[in-house]
Amino acid sequence: MNKKVLKRILKVLLLIVIVLAVGAGYLYFRLHNNIDNVLDAKNDWRSEVMEFPLIFAGDLDYKGEEHIRFAPGWGEANSEDYFSYAFLWIIEDNPNLNSSKLENAMNIYFDGLMNTGAITNFNFFKDIPETKSSIQRIENDTFGGSIHLYDEFFAKKMIKLNAKIISEYCPAKERYLVWFYLSPQESTHGIWKELQEISLNIECLSN
Repeated sequence: MNKKVLKRILKVLLLIVIVLAVGAGYLYFRLHNNIDNVLDAKNDWRSEVMEFPLIFAGDLDYKGEEHIRFAPGWGEANSEDYFSYAFLWIIEDNPNLNSSKLENAMNIYFDGLMNTGAITNFNFFKDIPETKSSIQRIENDTFGGSIHLYDEFFAKKMIKLNAKIISEYCPAKERYLVWFYLSPQESTHGIWKELQEISLNIECLSN
């Protein structure tokens, strides 16, 4: 290998390192904000808050925040509460949700999340299978269904998440709330009781 080719390779590698460093810094800044999580859960449930636009799903055109609570075994593929978590979108405008909109949102959300995971795992050219969601309206503003996605972070395979989604309005904050409860476990498993015991620590009733 001649010196010119070697120099070009080193420049490309340096550029990749710089891009990764900048990206990691931006990711750290976005994830380590000063926003208090409005979801109350057990102490061993990890907390995270992000602002829209989400760093991994910028195509979700909302203004607001995402508040997340992860079950203790969320990141352990052999745990009973693996990939079980709840997140809440607090957004400014009425999302006017229906089954189709939710399916599209979940596909964008998890495709973006897993492709970002591939990059952070240095799998730059990995072809991540597309997410396929099936959501149905159960009643009024309550939806249920399933999300088939590729878990790039832990299991490295396709998994199925069962989903319950509830939309409501918070008059006191003049914001729309969209609750997402997700788990590979069926609805009879105890994790669903724990998920739905997560509570909101802000007042939503108007005076």
